[in-house]
Amino acid sequence: MPLKKSKQIKKSKQIWRENFSIRNCAYHMGAPACDDMANLLPPIFSNILTEYIWVQKGDDNPGSYFEISQLKKFIDKIMQTILEHPAQINEIHRQGLSTTKEYFKYAHSLEKVNWAVLSKAELIKKYEKLIDWQMIHHGWLVSTTWFVDSDGEDLSQYLLTKATQLTAGSRLSVSDVFSVLTTPHQPSQALLEEKEVLLIFKMIMANSEARKLFSQTEVKKIEIDLNRLSPGLNKKIIAHYKKWRWAPYTYMGPAYELDYYLALWRDWMKKKINYQARLKELQNYSSDVLRKKAAIIKKLKISQRDQETFKIASDIIYLKSFRKDAIFHGMYILDKILKEVGRRLKISLTQARYLAHWEVPVAIRTGRFSEKILNERRTSSVIFQKKSKSFIYSGDQAKKFLAGLKFEKKAVIKSSGLVGTVACPGQARGRVKIVNLPEEMGKMKTGDIMVAHTTFPSLVPAMKKAAAIITDDGGLTCHAAIVARELKKPCVVGTKSATTVLHDGDLVTVDASRGIIKIIKRK
Repeated sequence: MPLKKSKQIKKSKQIWRENFSIRNCAYHMGAPACDDMANLLPPIFSNILTEYIWVQKGDDNPGSYFEISQLKKFIDKIMQTILEHPAQINEIHRQGLSTTKEYFKYAHSLEKVNWAVLSKAELIKKYEKLIDWQMIHHGWLVSTTWFVDSDGEDLSQYLLTKATQLTAGSRLSVSDVFSVLTTPHQPSQALLEEKEVLLIFKMIMANSEARKLFSQTEVKKIEIDLNRLSPGLNKKIIAHYKKWRWAPYTYMGPAYELDYYLALWRDWMKKKINYQARLKELQNYSSDVLRKKAAIIKKLKISQRDQETFKIASDIIYLKSFRKDAIFHGMYILDKILKEVGRRLKISLTQARYLAHWEVPVAIRTGRFSEKILNERRTSSVIFQKKSKSFIYSGDQAKKFLAGLKFEKKAVIKSSGLVGTVACPGQARGRVKIVNLPEEMGKMKTGDIMVAHTTFPSLVPAMKKAAAIITDDGGLTCHAAIVARELKKPCVVGTKSATTVLHDGDLVTVDASRGIIKIIKRK
């Protein structure tokens, strides 16, 4: 779609609310997402959100905005459908799971492609098909796996209220019932990867030559001497690295290098971790979750209707995790394509990420695109989606466009404590460490309280060290909530302001069974 001038857009007089923000993300995610939310939502949810704004500053999306009344109407419609027409939601989820699997499958088929030898037509065809799957799977699932809990945690609050009613007069805690009934029995990609990495560690521990190799301090030396291992074990190690290296990629990488896994196994050997116990937990994961659910359902005599609602919630959590993993893997593959596009256009990968998806085929055919435009977009720009049309504004145009809109003011919160939503029950006490980026993980020590605006896969090593996890963002489908349950870590999400109220070194107590954080002593 050609660029449009801001004067062509009639400004809305309504109030816009920030719905999400994303670190390390560009147009390769933002432009297709704006497009698919306009054109590829399930029919029952279409034509409610008609306008939205994606803001770009550097390599971050500091805010994406929706008109408040439209957003509320949209979420109300999703909640109504969950409660009154669960069969429709189940069908959306069935199709969403299918499209996400196809996206994963197609992206995986591109991993070994030699992009440099493809013709223009071949490169365009593979790019367009990958983007199509990216948009289809996202558009189909984003309503339930993001929006329903994104503005006031409507679904979480409904389920917490329901759990409170169900537990009245019983000895079961609200937080335990809520947590168990909303936990998916299907293992996430993270749990599947953890199981595989533990099985390789089991092979290492059973092999004297491998134990000797991984007892060395220097990871580089371990890597150099890997060929000393039996061919079978060596092959397993390399295959695992290649299969899962995309896991922390999110939208811009980096992926894991081999040394990540070598250091992991070396450290496990040094710490003498009880890998057998964790393997048993993972092997019994699905049956344990189903057993706990069945026990609660029987004890509380939960109706079929309420069971259905909680099942939909657990499906949403599983699908949110699976959808995000699919798109992170897809971004890992997409960057390979964009790197080749950049080579042909004589621009960098970073610049290529600021091509909108409709511009890429034309740029490949012509072999050119303005570097000035791409650089301006990266510095400061806006994508404005109005129904099925996308408009891009950069620099002064973006400033003028945003100046013509009215945005909701954020409340400034000053407090000696915080309240959020229970994601995983439990209690903890420790020192706060604010970790928003992978490069900040080094300050985390075992037993610290991890505080983040939001979490994502590359922060999981820090999450594993935490005594408890607290986030600004919330909802039962957020990454922190999902991972905390898998790790069995106390977790409170949706505090809105933990990263501004709390500071590194503050001593706090976390009552994740009630969603309460108290500051004991400031640093």
